[in-house]
Amino acid sequence: MASIDKVYKTLKSLANKEQRGFITPTVFNRFAVIAQQNIYNELFIELVDAKKVSRQNLDPGRDKSVRKRTLEDLSSFVTRIANYDNKIDATNIFLKPDNFSRLISISVGNSNAQGININKTNFELVYDVEKMDRILGSNLSTPTSSFPVALISDEIEVFPTDINRLDITYYRTPGGRASDGSFVDDDPMWVAIDTVGSYEISDPDNTIDFMLPEHFSSELVYEIAKLLGISLSDGGMVQVASQEEARR
Repeated sequence: MASIDKVYKTLKSLANKEQRGFITPTVFNRFAVIAQQNIYNELFIELVDAKKVSRQNLDPGRDKSVRKRTLEDLSSFVTRIANYDNKIDATNIFLKPDNFSRLISISVGNSNAQGININKTNFELVYDVEKMDRILGSNLSTPTSSFPVALISDEIEVFPTDINRLDITYYRTPGGRASDGSFVDDDPMWVAIDTVGSYEISDPDNTIDFMLPEHFSSELVYEIAKLLGISLSDGGMVQVASQEEARR
C-alpha cells in the first residue's frame, strides 16, 4: 500500500516550501483523506470507461486489460461479511455497515467454518421503490426463499421477511492500513514522533498508510498538491501538480 510517509516527504520536496511551514502534518492529513477519496471515486469512472474501450475492441486484454487493472486497484476495498445480522429488531430491515460505500452482492445460505457461503442464493437487488411494490404485488414475482429480493435505499429491506442473516459483499469506504498491516476504518494519518531542527521524524507505530496500492503514490502527491494550491490560492502549485499528473 502507498506509504503516507513517502507521500508526505515527496510533497514537501515538490513544494520546496519547508521553511514556510504551511505543509504541517495537520494540514497534510486533512488533504490526504480527500485525495484518497477523489482517486477512489475516479477508479469507478475508469471502470465505466474501460467497458467502453472493451466494446470498441481496443482493450489490450489479459494482464494489460484496463478493466482488469482497475478491478485489481479496487480489490483492496472489497469487503465480505458472512452471517451479517445487523438488523432492526422484529423487522426485515438490515442496517448498512458503517464503512459501506457501494454494494456488490447479497446472498443467503449456509456458511462453513471459514465464512464461505455454501448452497447460496443470490438476492435480486432493487433500487426503485415503485418496482419493489410491483414485485410484492405480483403473484408471479413474489419473493420466496429461492428467489429473495432486497430493496436498497438508506437501509436494506429483504424479502421474504423471515431472513435473519445475510452474506454481504461491498466496496468499503477508503480507510487506512495500520502498522501491523491490517486495514482499519481510520483515515490515513502522518504522525511525527520527534523533530530535529526542521526535520520531522515519523512515528511508525501510529502512522496510518493509505489503502491505495503503492503505484498510486505519485498520483496522491499531485492530488494533494492541487488541493493545497487551491486552498492557498497558489496557482503555480496547482499548475505544476496538474502538469506532472498529465505526464503520467
